Amino acid sequence: MSESAPDILDEGLKKLALATIRSNYSEYAREAVRRGWSYQEYLEQLVCQELQSRADAKIERTVRQACFPFLKTLEEFDFRFQTTITRQALGPYLGAELVNSGRNLILVGPPGVGKTAICIALAYKAIQYGATARFISCTQLISDLSRARRLSIWEGTLKRLIDPTVLIIDEVGYLGYGPDAANDLFPVIDQRYQRGDRPILMTTNKQTSDWGQVLHDPDLSDAILDRLLHRGEVLQMSGKSYRRHRPGQANTGGEKAM
Repeated sequence: MSESAPDILDEGLKKLALATIRSNYSEYAREAVRRGWSYQEYLEQLVCQELQSRADAKIERTVRQACFPFLKTLEEFDFRFQTTITRQALGPYLGAELVNSGRNLILVGPPGVGKTAICIALAYKAIQYGATARFISCTQLISDLSRARRLSIWEGTLKRLIDPTVLIIDEVGYLGYGPDAANDLFPVIDQRYQRGDRPILMTTNKQTSDWGQVLHDPDLSDAILDRLLHRGEVLQMSGKSYRRHRPGQANTGGEKAM
């Protein structure tokens, strides 16, 4: 017995990996009859749904690969509670402009004021425009690169920090580093700077004038900041900690628990 038309269509859509169309074509056929769609309008609706589903899946996959400790959007960030920074000030870092101009951003402030949340929100906005991202603490980054030197896997480890479109380096200066910290950090900053389209978003509780002491090398720290600030800026944040004053909403506008 030959296959019926629906069976042939279903199997064909399966082989073509058109999963969303395969799931929706029957429902949309009924909707087409109800609304009087033409064949072309019916097909357009199915194709748009397939494209949207693939775009959403790509964003979800990219977010997982970014290793964010939590997901935050600018729409969710509470600028009424954190008033020392405005959405307007973040304008040059939104969406495609962040990548196209290769802009860097250093957010300085005490723990709990929302620095990490803002960086994740900016990176997520870039992901929506097709970028990739990577989140890593400064402590982990330095540790990974130090280990890579010892094990002779430096190039591969460094490449994984250069390749993502947007790199978030979190918590610069929160913990102590070894004497080679600046030597490990500098190649990441320099190679991304040379690319011109690899922005870096950083959070720190230390003023940039203290980075020489933090990284144990004032000269190399100056070189790091020179590259970061050539196409970037420092924004200061202060105010109350979300964890202390809104303990149930720490990730609504603040940072991850420490």
